[in-house]
Order: sequence, then structure tokens, then C-alpha cells
Amino acid sequence: MTLATDLDGKYTVLSQADNDHYRPKDSDGFTIIKGGKTSRIDGAGCEWNSTFTWLNESQVKMTSVVDPQYANGDFKLINSQGYATKEPQTYETTLSVKMENGLPVLSGVIDLGPEKVTIIMRKAKS
Repeated sequence: MTLATDLDGKYTVLSQADNDHYRPKDSDGFTIIKGGKTSRIDGAGCEWNSTFTWLNESQVKMTSVVDPQYANGDFKLINSQGYATKEPQTYETTLSVKMENGLPVLSGVIDLGPEKVTIIMRKAKS
């Protein structure tokens, strides 16, 4: 697996900040990767545009541009300095790719300054 299309499919997205017990987040949900890219609106109304680039056989770089312009109410993102903002943010991380039951699972940590968010993306069965 090293082609952009190798990850194509529908994924569940789960995330957990290091400073809380797991609770569903507005960014959790589903996304569809096609040709190494995905675009979706999350539960808070933020637009996520992500690209996935293979680094080696077991890692991909995920670059996500998140725009909260149309997000619900006073929702804000966290910038790299740890401050809440309504400005679009670019989040990057390296995700490990492992196979479970023949399907890829991508996992890694997004560093948001004072907060670290673990993300897990599991490909759904067709």
C-alpha cells in the first residue's frame, strides 16, 4: 500500500484529547477518502479538507485545513499556541497505518500546543 488510492473508502473518525476522558467530539463522525483526499463538514459545522501522503509502507502524513467559518455558535478551533480562534487552521500529523481484519486503521496524535489529540480512523467494510 503506497498509492494515493490505496486508502480509498469510508472511515469512522474518533478523537480524544489528552486532557479529558473519552467523550464524542464534534469532529468525530465519518469521512470518505478518495485519491488521497477527503472533504467533510463535522458536527460543529467546521469544514475539513485533508490530504494523505504516503511516507513509507506503514505511515502517511495527514494535512488537514480546518475552517470554522460556518461553525455552530461560538465554536472555535485551537491554534498552535493553544489559543481559541475562528481563523482556519492547518493541522499536520503522521499517522501509523495498520491492518485489522484486512482493513486499514490510521492512528496518530495531532499536537495543538498545550493539547494533544489522538485520532483513529478505521476503514468501514464495503
